[in-house]
Amino acid sequence: MAGNFTIRFASEKDVESIHRIRVTAIRAKCSSHYKQEDINSWAARLQKEDFLPEINACEITVAEHVEDGKILGFGHLITSPVKECEQKTLMIKGLFVDSHCGVKGVGSALMKEIEQRARDKEEADILIVEAALNAVEFYKKCGFTFLQLTTHRISEQVCLECHKMIKKL
Repeated sequence: MAGNFTIRFASEKDVESIHRIRVTAIRAKCSSHYKQEDINSWAARLQKEDFLPEINACEITVAEHVEDGKILGFGHLITSPVKECEQKTLMIKGLFVDSHCGVKGVGSALMKEIEQRARDKEEADILIVEAALNAVEFYKKCGFTFLQLTTHRISEQVCLECHKMIKKL
């Protein structure tokens, strides 16, 4: 598949693809850093309907292949639930790329769009992310720096270790 894709806000018709990409990316890319039972809990945590309010709030951006319309990945940007400082802070709730898309640069393109949107439309000063251990290097390449080791609660029984990272815009 050629690397010709566009970035746009997600629509309700993308919900199946968004859910599939999230689940397959978690299963394919996280097994080197987390236990299988934790991955199973994480992958099963959200149902496709859970994405609809976020899609309708224009929080999710997708990369769409130009030729066939296939969704290659998505990024999810929200207002940070925790204030990091006096500056306006937004949080990347997730950035997932289809592990079988065969197109280079999808994650980087989604990140650039998220950063641009954070700066222009939301007037943010800071982006934060709670990066899964397998994604830390990607975020470093995008200019994020380590803030602290933290956990992400998946269920009552499961907390995943992750790196809270920050980038000044």
